[in-house]
Amino acid sequence: MPGSIRLPAPVRPVSAAALGALGVLAVLVTVGGCGSAPRLSATARSTGASASVAGAPTSVTAESTAGPTATERLSAAQLPNGAVEGWHPLAPPRTQAVTGAVQLDECASVPGAASWQQQAYVSVYRTPAEQDLFTFRDGTAAQTAYQGLLTQMDACQTVSRALQAKALGTTDAQVTRTAVTDQGTAWSRQWTGVEGLSAAGPQTDHLYAVQQGTTLAVVHFDEWAATHAVPYSTRADGDLLTSVARQLG
Repeated sequence: MPGSIRLPAPVRPVSAAALGALGVLAVLVTVGGCGSAPRLSATARSTGASASVAGAPTSVTAESTAGPTATERLSAAQLPNGAVEGWHPLAPPRTQAVTGAVQLDECASVPGAASWQQQAYVSVYRTPAEQDLFTFRDGTAAQTAYQGLLTQMDACQTVSRALQAKALGTTDAQVTRTAVTDQGTAWSRQWTGVEGLSAAGPQTDHLYAVQQGTTLAVVHFDEWAATHAVPYSTRADGDLLTSVARQLG
């Protein structure tokens, strides 16, 4: 989930000026990568955004202007819990060709996409969110990727607990499907995170996936216990899936 390299986590909202500085930082670091696993941009490292799977034969081209349009994405205000989180883009969206699999979190990756558009956000609490749009060669390939994501996320509790057992010595991960529509599925993972792709510490991670035509859209955001006294209610998750599908047209 978003949160790989954490922004300092205050217990109160930050100012608009501070968010602007974070946006400048995101632009400055988008030229970087990490080791042998190319990343779309270093906003992935600053927010824990989706990353190329380590060791996978993944290649990423230079930024392209082709790809999904703004009308296919949710606006920052439409992201989950937008009124509370005050989501703010870290940098303009970036669309690139990709070969191989793109990792979403510790549990799931998306293989076979022809292109990947990434849009990273930060909240007023300095917690991360992201929208990923994966475009495939045809609808069958997109559906296959979506079904693979369902299988991987259904095993996420087991995977997360194994990771916790190794890193922390204790396990508490609970993964739940929070909503299902004809085109999409939502999950939440409540756990003590293991730093890496996620931030360390108590948190709830939310992931939404919608497949329509040749596109698979993934939205994910994190709530860190230290910054969220009132947890986000997943009762609206079905509506969020519907909104994503509507944006895809």
